[in-house]
Amino acid sequence: MLLGLLGGFSLYCTSSSKPLKTTSPNMAAAFSALSSCPYTFFCRPSSTKLCVSCSAGSPTTTSIGSRGTKAPPRKRTGRMEGTGKSMEDSVKRKMEQFYEGPGGPPLRIVPIGGLGEIGMNCMLVGNYDRYILIDAGVMFPDYDELGVQKIIPDTTFIRRWKHKIEAVIITHGHEDHIGALPWVVPALDHNTPIYASSFTMELIKKRLKENGIFVPSRLKVFKTKRKFTAGPFEIEPIRVTHSIPDCCGLVLRCADGTILHTGDWKIDESPLDGKVFDRETLEELSKEGVTLMMSDSTNVLSPGRTISESVVADALLRRISAAKGRIITTQFASNIHRLGSVKAAADLTGRKLVFVGMSLRTYLDAAWKDGKAPIDPSTLVKVEDIDSYAPKDLLIVTTGSQAEPRAALNLASYGSSHAFKLNKEDVILYSAKVIPGNESRVMKMMNRISEIGSTIVMGKNELLHTSGHGYRGELEEVLKIVKPQHFLPIHGELLFLKEHELLGKSTGIRHTTVIKNGEMLGVSHLRNRRVLSNGFVSLGKENLQLMYNDGDKAFGTSTELCIDERLKIATDGIVVVSMEILRPQNLDGQVEKSLKGKIKITTRCLWLDKGKLLDALHKAAHAALSSCPVNSPLTHMERTVSEMLRKMVRKYSGKRPEVIAIAVENPAAVLSDELNARLSGNSHVGFGISALRKIVDGHPKGNQVDRKQPDGNGYAHLEKTSPQNLEVDGIEFERELPKEEGTTSRSILAEGHSSASEDQDDFQKSSAPSSSPVNELVKSDESMVPPGEQKNKLKEDVVDSSDDDLLENENSRLKRSKSVKRNKWKPEEVKSLIKMRGELHSRFQVVRGRMALWEEISTNLMADGINRSPGQCKSLWTSLVQKYECCLVTTIAKMNRKARTGRKGKKLGPILKTWIIFYLIPRQWQQNDRKKGEQCFEFFWKASPSLLFN
Repeated sequence: MLLGLLGGFSLYCTSSSKPLKTTSPNMAAAFSALSSCPYTFFCRPSSTKLCVSCSAGSPTTTSIGSRGTKAPPRKRTGRMEGTGKSMEDSVKRKMEQFYEGPGGPPLRIVPIGGLGEIGMNCMLVGNYDRYILIDAGVMFPDYDELGVQKIIPDTTFIRRWKHKIEAVIITHGHEDHIGALPWVVPALDHNTPIYASSFTMELIKKRLKENGIFVPSRLKVFKTKRKFTAGPFEIEPIRVTHSIPDCCGLVLRCADGTILHTGDWKIDESPLDGKVFDRETLEELSKEGVTLMMSDSTNVLSPGRTISESVVADALLRRISAAKGRIITTQFASNIHRLGSVKAAADLTGRKLVFVGMSLRTYLDAAWKDGKAPIDPSTLVKVEDIDSYAPKDLLIVTTGSQAEPRAALNLASYGSSHAFKLNKEDVILYSAKVIPGNESRVMKMMNRISEIGSTIVMGKNELLHTSGHGYRGELEEVLKIVKPQHFLPIHGELLFLKEHELLGKSTGIRHTTVIKNGEMLGVSHLRNRRVLSNGFVSLGKENLQLMYNDGDKAFGTSTELCIDERLKIATDGIVVVSMEILRPQNLDGQVEKSLKGKIKITTRCLWLDKGKLLDALHKAAHAALSSCPVNSPLTHMERTVSEMLRKMVRKYSGKRPEVIAIAVENPAAVLSDELNARLSGNSHVGFGISALRKIVDGHPKGNQVDRKQPDGNGYAHLEKTSPQNLEVDGIEFERELPKEEGTTSRSILAEGHSSASEDQDDFQKSSAPSSSPVNELVKSDESMVPPGEQKNKLKEDVVDSSDDDLLENENSRLKRSKSVKRNKWKPEEVKSLIKMRGELHSRFQVVRGRMALWEEISTNLMADGINRSPGQCKSLWTSLVQKYECCLVTTIAKMNRKARTGRKGKKLGPILKTWIIFYLIPRQWQQNDRKKGEQCFEFFWKASPSLLFN
C-alpha cells in the first residue's frame, strides 16, 4: 500500500515481513513520515540507500520488567548467540572466570550447592552485580567420607563475594536449607540481613545461639503474600505445601525481569493446617510473564501424584487403634503435621505420648514458640516415667528412621537404649521414607528389630508416609500453569535435572538448560515468546570446593581434614617406622662405611601373616637405610625407607598402605668427632652447655630464648636464664637454669632407651652407640690432666663406654621414676658417694668397662650400711655433675651482666670461687700450666662435699 510521496522521498508500508524500500536524499522527510505512522518501525542505514521496515501491530507499550522503549541495538557482525551477543563475545566471556560488571545479561544465577546432588541447597541470584543468597543448607556424607558429620558449601567463595551479597533468604527450615548457616553467616558481611518465615526463624535463632553468632538485628521475619525489598529485588513469598510448616516459594522482581524460585513443594489438596497450595498467585504470574522459573526436581522420576497428609493421618489412626500392645512410631523430626496426626490418634485411643530424641523436642519447641505446635510439650510423658505406664497406654514417637548411629530406635535395636527396651509385643510404625544411600543400614536395623520379635509396619505399602516433594504429575501441572520463558531445574541429582528439563520441553517451554554447581548463568527477558534466540548465556565457572565439618569445631576442606587419607588408611592400612640413626664414627682412625640405626615398626589394619610380614619389613628397612649415603639428610632416609616398605607390603599382600617414617639422629658419633677436634685444637666450638647445644642441635637457632653473647675473654655466656629448682634423687638444689638445658640429655636418653616391644629391633652389634653426649662432655671436664694425656684418655672413654652401663643406668632411673615411693638419697649417703668416687677417679680414667668400679663403690657403701646398686650410684653421680655445670654457666652469666652494668655484686661464696677456677681450667691447659690445672682439680674434689650441704 502506497502511503505517499514526500519531496521525492518514496515510502512503502506493508503488514508482511518484507521491508519497504525508499530512496531520497532528504533524511528529515523520512523520519517525519515515520512519526506519523502508528506502527513500529526500525531503520537500517546503508551506504547507497535507506531501508525502513515496518511491522504491523498495536502501538508499542512498556512490558513488565522493562525500563521502557529502548533504541534498537545495532547489527553486529559474526555469529549471534543469546540476546544480541556475538560468538566472539561468548568465547571471550568463557575464557574469563566470571563475567562481572554492568554489561551482559541482567539476571544471573550462581548455584553454590544443590545441583547434581541431594542436599546443600545454596544459590546466588542477582541483577548484574547485586546478589541475594537463597538458602544455606548442609549435605550429609557418604559412607566413604569417614568421620565427617556435615558437608557445607564453599564458604571461601561466599567470603570473597560478600561485598556483592546484600541479603540471605531462607525458604524453609529443613537441614538441607538452613544447616550451613553457622558457617555461612560468619563469611558474610556483619550487616547482611537474614529473612525467613516465623517458624523457620525460630529454628535459625536456636542454631545461631548454639554457635555464639546470634545477632537479633540481622534477623527479619516475612509473611506470605507480603512483598519486601532485599538487595536488587522486590520479593514476594508465596504459599507452597511441604512436609514442614511455613514453607514458601519466592517471586523475585526487578526492572529486568521476574524470577520464580519454587523452593521445596508438593500440591496437597487437603493439608492438615488448611493452608493449600497457592495456585492463584502462579496463574497471575503467568499473565504477568516469568522470565525464569527454577523448580524442585526431587521426585521427577515418580509417576502420578503424592497422597495428602490427611490420608496418612487416617492410616495412622487405623493402625494405632488396631494395636493391642505398645506403639512405637518413627518419622522425620521436622514433620510437625505428622506429629499432629499422631497426637490425634493417641487422644482417640486413650494413649499417652512420649517423645524420645532431641531433634523431636527441638522442632516441637520451635513450633510451640511460633504458635504452630499441635502438642503442648508440657503434656508429654517424660522418658524416665515410661515404666510407670502399662504398654497398652503408651505411644512412643522416636527418632532413628534412617538408622543413625546414635538415634534412639537404632540404639534400641541393639538393646543399648536407656529410654526403652523393645519386646515381642511392640508394634513399630515406620512412618518415613528410606533416603537413598541409607538402605543398607536401615535394613540391618530392621533385621535386628525382627530378631527381637517386634512387628514392623513399613510406610510405603500401608500409606503411613507421603513425600514432601511433588511427583511428576504435579511438576507438569505447575509448568503448564506458569509457562515461563526459561526453565532451570534445581534441587536434585543430575539425572533428575535432565529428566525435569525434558519434562519442561514437553510442556512447550522452548528455552531450558541444566547447569552444575559453580557455573554462572545469565538470563535476559525475551520481548517476544516466538523468537528462537535463547536468553541463556554461560558466563563462566567457579571451581568450588566442598567444606567439611568433622565434629563440633573441626572445619575445612578435604585436604585440611585428610578425608582421602582416612579412607586410604581404612582400606590399605598404615605402617609407622621410627629410626634412631647412628652415623659412622671417626674414632682411632676407623670409619664405618654405612648408616646403621635402631628401627621400630608398628602396623595397623594389615594382615601380618603370623609375623612374617613384620620380619620382612624390618629387613627391608635395614637394607634401605644401609643404601643411603652416610651424609644424606634425615628427609632422604625417611623417603627411601618409606618407598621400600610400601613396595614390600604391596608385593606381599597387594595393599598400598600409608607409610610414615620418622628419623631421629643419635648425636653420639657427631659429638665424639667434635670432642676430638676440640682437644686437638681444630675446633672453634666453645665448651659448656651452649657448645653442647650447638653440637647436638646442629644449628644456632635451636633455642631462641637462650641467646649466647661473647664476652671480652672470648667465652660464651647465656643472655637469658630463669630460676628453677632441681631435685636429684630426693635432694633439692636452688639454681638458675636456662630453659630446657637441664633436660637435654635426659630427653635424649629417655627417647633412645625406652622399653623394647616385640616389634622393635636391637642395635646391630657392630654399631654400638657411645654414651650420652652430656655425660661424655662432663667426663671430659672431670679429667683435669694435661692436654697430652687428656686427649688419649678422652678417646678411650668415648670408645669404651658400654651399652650395658648406659642401659642399666637409664633403666634404673626410669624404674625409680615410675615407683610410687622412691628411696631417696640422704645427705650423708651423697657425701660418702662423692668421697669414694673421688678416691677412684684416676682408675675411672684408665679402666675399660667402668661398671666394675661402680660395683666396687656399691660394695663399699654397703659395708658402711648404705644399700645402693651400682646403677643408682652412677645415676646420682651423673646428676650431680650436670647440676654443677649448669650452675657454673649461670654464675658466669650473672658476673658478666654485673660487670657490664658496673654494679658490685655480693661477696662471692666458696661455691662461686670453686666454679670460677673449675671453669678456667681449660684455659690453663692451653697455656701449658699443668701445675695450676692440677691444683684446681684437687681443690674441686676436696671442696665438693662441703659445698653441697653447707
